[in-house]
Amino acid sequence: MPDVLIDLGVVPDEPAAIPPRPRRQYLRPLAAVVAAGLLFLLGGAATATRPAPPKIVAAAVDGRVVVRANRLFVVDAGRPVGAPERQQVIHAYSLPDVRPLFDQTVTVSGEIIDVRPVSDDLLLVEERSYTQAARSIIAIRPGTAEPLWRRDGILVGVTPGGPAVFGADILVGDDADGPVEWTGVDLATGATTWTVTKSAGERALPDTLRGDPRWLYVLRAGRLTSYDMRDGRPAAEVPLPGLRPDTSALWPLGDRLLVSSDATGTTIFSTAAGLTPSAHTVHSLAAYLDGYPCGELICAYAAGGGLTGIDPATLADKWSVEHAEYSLWMSGYLFAIEETTSEPRIRRSDPVTGRDAGQLDGWTLAAATSEDFYVRHKEDGGRLWFGLLDPARLRVRPLLAADGVTDECLIADDVLVCRKIDANVGVWRLR
Repeated sequence: MPDVLIDLGVVPDEPAAIPPRPRRQYLRPLAAVVAAGLLFLLGGAATATRPAPPKIVAAAVDGRVVVRANRLFVVDAGRPVGAPERQQVIHAYSLPDVRPLFDQTVTVSGEIIDVRPVSDDLLLVEERSYTQAARSIIAIRPGTAEPLWRRDGILVGVTPGGPAVFGADILVGDDADGPVEWTGVDLATGATTWTVTKSAGERALPDTLRGDPRWLYVLRAGRLTSYDMRDGRPAAEVPLPGLRPDTSALWPLGDRLLVSSDATGTTIFSTAAGLTPSAHTVHSLAAYLDGYPCGELICAYAAGGGLTGIDPATLADKWSVEHAEYSLWMSGYLFAIEETTSEPRIRRSDPVTGRDAGQLDGWTLAAATSEDFYVRHKEDGGRLWFGLLDPARLRVRPLLAADGVTDECLIADDVLVCRKIDANVGVWRLR
């Protein structure tokens, strides 16, 4: 299962709906979970079998629940051990069987906000300071009292086999105004193995927003450089005369990279072997907010919420769709998630023409970590129905209904994990 963070957070006073993530936080085919169970929608769906009752895991109201890969981590609220420090306990469970794995006590000066398992015997625990909102990473081997190392900064990811990579918070975009030191950190010792400096006015992004990063792309005045994040060495560099990084677009697109500015036009580089230009146009795409691969095209988001399909071979526009702030590519179709209407709606578009190809009313996307298209529907009484959407037929196969839960739910490794209204965590088997 992909290494995807789903943070169920803390329980608010009144459960609030969690909207789908915008593209800048896009999880490739954001295999979602949307409510399923209304038999009359779009011709109905097969009857769901009655699932087994959920397994309940105790959790505190002000604690935190994190699901990563096939692990469930429940972090308690902690107890003071001397200002400003306190101790929090991480309770780890395997999924889908909800088998207890270990309890690990961690001393922090703020609060634990994330737990990342690197291997069976190594955790990277992210702490956020109460006073400065600064973040730091604590490396821990479960069962040992003392951490391996601590380091201030933002953890971007872990390259295959290490090192850990620290840099900028890529989910909120790169800060071109200030300098950022991207560093590789040895997993065993916490020592710095390499450093790449992005100066003020420059831009830097890794090749992926999920999984294991490999390449770091840095736009400097008049040039583009790629770095191998395993050792920090420059892998390739190309000149881009006249380019200003702070007014340019930089879009990692899998094994391709798009760079665009008014001065240089738009170029797509193949990253399989260095930075090899594969397409170019004099037109700039820098006015778009972001772009990502969707089938044979590139989908580009406009500031007003529109979405444009771009041919990567010619960089010409193929179609435009309005009101597509939240969208995903799935099974040859483009799906837009509408949360601002009187009731949720999923709209399907033909990726070749951009024309409407059907819609599903009353259903919405919910977080999941697989490539399947999970959906959910919320009844007036608060019951949440979950199911599996067939993208081609727009039919839902109901899976189960959950009562007494908040909207903070996700599907991971064939289980449904939900924060319950009483703050505990329910885990249902789906198959």
